[in-house]
Amino acid sequence: MKSVIGQFWVGATFALCSVLALSNEETKSPAPAGIIEFPENTKTDEFGNPELIFQQQDAPVLVAPDTASYQFYITDLESRFGPYAEGLSEQLLGLGVVYQDQELHDAAIEVFKRGVHLARINSGLYGQDQIPLLQAMIGSLIAKGDFTTANEREIYLYRVQRKVYGPNSQLMTTAMLQRAEREQRAFHQTAGELSFLRLLTMGELYGGVLHNISLAEAEGSRSTRLIKPLMGLLETQYLIARYGATSRGGSSMAGSVADTHYAAENRFAMMRSSNYKKGQAVIAALRDVYDYNEDEQSPLSAKTWVMLGDWHLYHQKRDSALTAYQKAWDEFAVLENSSQYQAQFLGQSELLPDIPGFARDLVPPDVVKGYAEVSYTISPSGRVRHLKVLKLEPVDEEDQRQPVRLLRRLKRSLHRPLLAERVPTATETNYKRYAY
Repeated sequence: MKSVIGQFWVGATFALCSVLALSNEETKSPAPAGIIEFPENTKTDEFGNPELIFQQQDAPVLVAPDTASYQFYITDLESRFGPYAEGLSEQLLGLGVVYQDQELHDAAIEVFKRGVHLARINSGLYGQDQIPLLQAMIGSLIAKGDFTTANEREIYLYRVQRKVYGPNSQLMTTAMLQRAEREQRAFHQTAGELSFLRLLTMGELYGGVLHNISLAEAEGSRSTRLIKPLMGLLETQYLIARYGATSRGGSSMAGSVADTHYAAENRFAMMRSSNYKKGQAVIAALRDVYDYNEDEQSPLSAKTWVMLGDWHLYHQKRDSALTAYQKAWDEFAVLENSSQYQAQFLGQSELLPDIPGFARDLVPPDVVKGYAEVSYTISPSGRVRHLKVLKLEPVDEEDQRQPVRLLRRLKRSLHRPLLAERVPTATETNYKRYAY
């Protein structure tokens, strides 16, 4: 909010200087043509400018800007300095953000486009002024559901950021992390034959973030700043593992599309081939960070053994998974709150992957077709057993396939088994209600 108000203050300064010059000549010009009138409750001075409210003489506070205020200063700058006036792109950013707040995304996108065009004219093809405009535009495109155009703008934004920030700077590290997170959200929102490109981009971006942070931080590979990108990379590895299991051996592309992305497909194939080892390495790196930074009574280091057990189990390595779970159990046992940690992390079954915020298969879809109440148990190997449908509430009586798909997903789902005294144990009957 401060940045928007700061942008507005620049425009206000231009206009007030103009007003003072006119008042010295004791002239009073009419408002420039095309200026939108202010609402009746907007306080203005004798020249029609929005009133500044002063708490103290040296601490001015500006009334929250609205579309009329921004349009006033945009028109004022254009009338005095022309259509490519310095400062116009900042005012357009402010106007677009106001439209965004009102969920007028079509209007916001048009304003942001014009701002980017002006920024490129005034600051060059890779001028820094266009970065906040592009970021805001992408937000509106995503809000509209125009993911294709949003992806195109993402690629261009990233190119500008690399030119402006440099590949190894802290600002570029932040930009890479933000783009990786946006790619992750987009992967869950869109599906298609090119989804593997998003996974490839996510893996490469998170890898770049880890490299930059390790070089920049005094702690190197044990910096706590690595935790966020490591968790992002682990989620990416889970998505790659799941993609490989459901895509019938690849991206299944053909013809010119396959030719266009031949190099990317090869890189993704290499990423998939090392998926199992890469996941283990990420979890080991997390353990190093926790061992270095946490005190002896922290459960976080022991929790990474639970994470490793989950990773093994997801790849059907049951013996390795049990060894890791038992290692976690033993490490929890030496802590002061051992029983609490054992119950929290190993005393109940959990749908895998057990990562906060991970969009798992059983998350209710945006358009609910109905509800199903089911009962089931989880076996010591983490599989769903004794699945029974207790009640169906179809929203669409003619859609008989959706409940079947839900039950298939349930049957295929994998869970961390409950451990009792280091031994995997079947759960009691679970009763749950799912949307489909």
